[in-house]
Amino acid sequence: MKMPSFKRTRDPDLYLDWERKVEAIFDCHNYSEGKKVKLVVVEFSNYAAIWWKKLTKDRLQEGQASIATWVEIKRVMRKRFVPSHFQRELQQHLQTLKQGYMYVDEYFKAVDMAMMQANCMEEEKATMARFLNGLNKEIADVVELQ
Repeated sequence: MKMPSFKRTRDPDLYLDWERKVEAIFDCHNYSEGKKVKLVVVEFSNYAAIWWKKLTKDRLQEGQASIATWVEIKRVMRKRFVPSHFQRELQQHLQTLKQGYMYVDEYFKAVDMAMMQANCMEEEKATMARFLNGLNKEIADVVELQ
């Protein structure tokens, strides 16, 4: 599998898509955290490569530890390449998502995708409550009876 390259994008959806592709590759391999960071960084080019070099230099000068995990590199990359308003919009979309005219399985996929895009980590009970709250009333009533 080839690690996707990353140059820079002004489109947060493209960044998140890149991140998901990298996640999928990491799910297939048992790389150490250090190797994950190196595999990602080696595919940076253009603006991303310059940004990374400056970031690591600044962290070193400030006495901060170097970025050593995939979780940490995702955090700094999201901060740089995903505007804060975009994250708020993803959260808003997730909060207001309703089944409407979708089939239940389509609605389930929409909720699942919205949760991944919003990087939503919550307990299973909270996710179930969110899902049930967005179902059409007649379907939610039947599910509640079950």
